[in-house]
Amino acid sequence: MQTPAAGACDDPAQRRHALLALAANPALRPEHVDVLIATADPGVLEALALEQRLAPAHVAALEACGHRAVHLALIRSGNLPAERVPRDDPWAMVAGIDRADAPAGWLPLLASWPDPHVRHALAASIMRRDRADIADTLAGDDDCSVAARAAGLYDLPEALARRLYRRAEACVRIALAARPRVPAGLLAELMSTGGRPALEPCPHRPDPAEALRDLRLAAAGNHATPVEAILPLIAEPGPAMGRVLAARRDLPAATYAALVALDDPRITGAVSVNPATPAELLRRLHDQDAGRWRQNVLHNPVVPMDLVLEHNRATGTTQRIIYRRDRDELLTLAADPDPALRRAAAGCHQLPLDIRATLLSDPDLEVALLALASSSVTAEQVRAFAAGHGPRVNTAVAAHPCCPPDVLLAIAEDPRSSPEAVAEVGWHEAAPAAALRICSRIPASAVALASNPATPPDVLAGLATHPDPAVVLELCGNPSLPPDAVWRILQAGN
Repeated sequence: MQTPAAGACDDPAQRRHALLALAANPALRPEHVDVLIATADPGVLEALALEQRLAPAHVAALEACGHRAVHLALIRSGNLPAERVPRDDPWAMVAGIDRADAPAGWLPLLASWPDPHVRHALAASIMRRDRADIADTLAGDDDCSVAARAAGLYDLPEALARRLYRRAEACVRIALAARPRVPAGLLAELMSTGGRPALEPCPHRPDPAEALRDLRLAAAGNHATPVEAILPLIAEPGPAMGRVLAARRDLPAATYAALVALDDPRITGAVSVNPATPAELLRRLHDQDAGRWRQNVLHNPVVPMDLVLEHNRATGTTQRIIYRRDRDELLTLAADPDPALRRAAAGCHQLPLDIRATLLSDPDLEVALLALASSSVTAEQVRAFAAGHGPRVNTAVAAHPCCPPDVLLAIAEDPRSSPEAVAEVGWHEAAPAAALRICSRIPASAVALASNPATPPDVLAGLATHPDPAVVLELCGNPSLPPDAVWRILQAGN
């Protein structure tokens, strides 16, 4: 074992955060695990049991610690062999039910366990791993609240949806009404009549009127429910229905104005960002309530362009068009002599590649920088951008995910680069070792280097005794952490 080194984690809470991060690091060696086990910290032991692939001696040591959460973590991670999981311990089997080697007998045993809490815990695996086998098993559970969990399956087969539909209990129907993969015909029936056979109150939804209301709210908020099934029930929507409808994109245009008339801030806020909201209503909301909804309107994908330009000119800032617009409109904006209009186009995330390529060389720097801020920009385009605009764009260039290694090295070596630009190089996993070594001379780069798997091992080792706990914490999670750095962290503060 190496000699202790002074470190930054003298504060017990900070040191514990560091050890927890370290316990989940795949770079640990068996001897490091020994030291972490010796801390006897339950949280650290649980992280080890859950995240590491442990030797039998380590598994035995963690079992012997006597902490229930650690034992379940050993099962969940597969560190404890399945044959050693007791069949009279339902929570142990629930912890391991998602394992690839989970015995086939566990599922029927847990699905028939008398304690409904166990069956509810089993149902949680339905959504966690999209377990159709568990959903199908629990769909017939005597406890309707357990059966309702079967509707949570992401890729819900039609046969299972119809099977759940045939259950009349309110909590099952409500859960089903919210699922987008339920056949449209079933959703329409749930919306209009509550389903057939007739909806029945259940222990979890005992009031028939409230159950039907909640069922219709769930179906109305489901975008897979046909709008034709909703229209008869929205002539005079109340606040609860209004909040649900405000996000739908297929309602008659007049409905959105009716929703705003309810004067509910949550409803108005949702309508103001809804792409289905008519342009004339967006114009009204833009100025309504002293501009309360203006930012929402400006971020709406279909905001009238004149409102965006009015905002840009009035404030001197750039409101970007975030989502796709009409190509002809973007072409017109990109070619306009007014840079305010070109900035509006350059900020579009889904800007066509040919238009973006043109704007990358725009004489207005802000236009060019907005065009650069996209992962669709290629490495060669980044290189040309850096060459064309010079050191003033080094920070933006270094932050680009496609920045080539040679450009990152040039930015690090350039004495005109700001500390912020050099720090951006430090974050970049494509940066060559020579560039990252230069970054290590800049204090502002420490956190970036500590988190970067490409940072040279000796630089990482040097950061292990950094005085800033935030640097050490980032370092603890770095999968490239060298063994000597692990030792320095482990021994700091002892």
